[in-house]
Amino acid sequence: MSGTLRKGSTCPICAKAKLVPIVYGLPGMELRRDSEMGLVSLGGCVVTGNDPELECLSCEAKFMRDGEWVLISER
Repeated sequence: MSGTLRKGSTCPICAKAKLVPIVYGLPGMELRRDSEMGLVSLGGCVVTGNDPELECLSCEAKFMRDGEWVLISER
C-alpha cells in the first residue's frame, strides 16, 4: 500500500471518504465533539502498541504504519 496515506487522504479501499486519525485514551468533551464532527475516530482506552492510526469513516477500514501503511481491518 502506498506510503503516502495521511490524515485527509482519500481511503484507498472505498475511495468515498477521507481518512481521520484514531485517538486513544479517555476522550474529553473536545475529542467527543471532534469525533461527532468526523474529524477523529475514537479508538478506546486500551493501547497495545500495535494499534491502527488512521480510519475511514465510510467503510471503517483501519490502517497502521509498519514501514509502509498496512490495512489492519475492514468492514
